[in-house]
Amino acid sequence: MQALLPISGLGLLTCFLAVLLGWLVMRIGPKDHPDGGRKSQSTAMPTSGGIAVFLSVIPFSLFAVLNEPGFFSIPVLVAMAGSLYMFIMGLWDDLTDLSASLKLVAQIVLAVGVAALGVRVEFFDLGRHYFELGAILGIAGSAAWLVVVTNAVNFMDGADGLAMGSSATLSAGLAGLAALTGHYDIAALSGIMFAGLLGLLYWNGRGKLFAGDTGALFVGFYLAALSLIWVARLDASVWIAPCLFIGFLADVLLTLIWRYRNGRSLMTPHREHVYQLMIAGGTSHVLTAWVYIWITLHGILVAGVSLVFPRGGAMLGFLLLLAILFWLSRRIRRSAIENGFLVP
Repeated sequence: MQALLPISGLGLLTCFLAVLLGWLVMRIGPKDHPDGGRKSQSTAMPTSGGIAVFLSVIPFSLFAVLNEPGFFSIPVLVAMAGSLYMFIMGLWDDLTDLSASLKLVAQIVLAVGVAALGVRVEFFDLGRHYFELGAILGIAGSAAWLVVVTNAVNFMDGADGLAMGSSATLSAGLAGLAALTGHYDIAALSGIMFAGLLGLLYWNGRGKLFAGDTGALFVGFYLAALSLIWVARLDASVWIAPCLFIGFLADVLLTLIWRYRNGRSLMTPHREHVYQLMIAGGTSHVLTAWVYIWITLHGILVAGVSLVFPRGGAMLGFLLLLAILFWLSRRIRRSAIENGFLVP
């Protein structure tokens, strides 16, 4: 625990630097222009706020890894390298608008490489039944996790403070749980990410700076990788990680199912996520963001409680949260259809 004390100073520096860099990106960085479709803003907005997060989080994280005894590990460095790749791809997309299929292929290639280099779990559990997967299935499953979570965070980055606020909450939760279980390097790196996201939220939470694909891809991938490393070390239920990301995963999963059942293309941009329907129905961006932060807090609580229960508790908790959110999403979609801003 003493190793975390000097990290608090790095966290303050990270937050301050992220605020400063966010201000700079707003003035000289790229702009996100209205497209008359999925994007809801009426004027060009500063985007790529992820630059501020990346340039504040990664340098201090590397400093911590290289200077704190016991923090150095190959999987952590691989996670950082993969996050650099995602950051570059996200920035490229913000500047040139890459095709969705090209991005997906690049993400899959990266995720497989990162998993092969050690960021993976090689087990799976259903209830109390535990299965050893081996390296091949472990790489495939872990790569799928990295790709799904990265894109889930990206899909949910469409309201002021929602994706980055939920990610900040998740980072704080992961930091706390990792510290409680004795994995202080994951705790420190998650805490630094929390500080960087707080700095971005100073602008992003007020609708002054979008995170952009630069931020969503970097943050989503990095947190997915850190959670994977932590769960692999615990040798606990793999369902603990999905509990942490329940706000992202539930909305994306339930939206994709709804679109498939209604004959929609799964690859076409849209405005049919639950959070988008909430905003269309009159809920403010701020309140919508807080709702998803509240959901994330419950996921963190379930993940933490499951650590003291038998292995099946995490899966049961995740499915219970998913069932509750399924019921809520149905009510919101039904209301949207009745009020004419969602076509079934």
